[in-house]
Amino acid sequence: MEALNELLCLKIGGSVITDKTQPYTANLNTIRKIATSLKKIKIPLIIAHGSGSFGHTSAQKYGGKNGYKSMWGIAKVARDAEEINRIVMDIFIQEKLPVVSFSPRSFLIAKKGKMQKSFLNPLIEALNQGLIPIIYGDVIWDSSQKTTIFSGETILNIICRDLKKNDTHITKVIQLCDVDGVLDSNKKIIPLITKDNWQEIKAYMYKSEVADVTGGMLHKVEDALSLAKDGIETWIINATEQKKFSSSLDEKSMKGTIVR
Repeated sequence: MEALNELLCLKIGGSVITDKTQPYTANLNTIRKIATSLKKIKIPLIIAHGSGSFGHTSAQKYGGKNGYKSMWGIAKVARDAEEINRIVMDIFIQEKLPVVSFSPRSFLIAKKGKMQKSFLNPLIEALNQGLIPIIYGDVIWDSSQKTTIFSGETILNIICRDLKKNDTHITKVIQLCDVDGVLDSNKKIIPLITKDNWQEIKAYMYKSEVADVTGGMLHKVEDALSLAKDGIETWIINATEQKKFSSSLDEKSMKGTIVR
């Protein structure tokens, strides 16, 4: 598996590209704005996105984290995850981005809900050809419980770690969400999170009554801190208000939270 000199990893939250309050509703204008901004990025790029009100709607009905009770549940959740991916792909291709979709269940195998095996050679080949692989939160085959579900963050972390072990230089991971970053008790952006200040920040976040903070943002930061142990930095920025988020790729002009 050939190493890459540099790679930027982008995670687009499901709450950014869909309306989570309305089942099966995509935020088409936001998806197009992101696609337009990505044209300014000139280094190799891999993208992961969440399923938002598509995959999560059916997953809540049929379950899936610890396996499904029926084959229908597996098929329905997998199809809904594919549907939001198709919408993202269509818009990105309309904007002339050379994207190719990879279903994570085609290159990952889990065991008891944890990653067991990965086969990333096809993604690496696509990157080496100048294409942009897009993956998404998906149903994953599980050798002990038939299936599980991996979020976009989880899948991107697996890819980053495997590529870093293969001597690929991960420039950074950028997480696009629907808030300005991680906020303190005064609603101010916390510019930097490390293992040294995380416990204090985490205690506040657990006390928050905002559902997205106690769930989604905790997951984002904990995943980012896990990557930080491997020397991979994560930036958490707002994709819904920054008209051209690519202009914030410079740390001096970046508005958001850095996890390192």
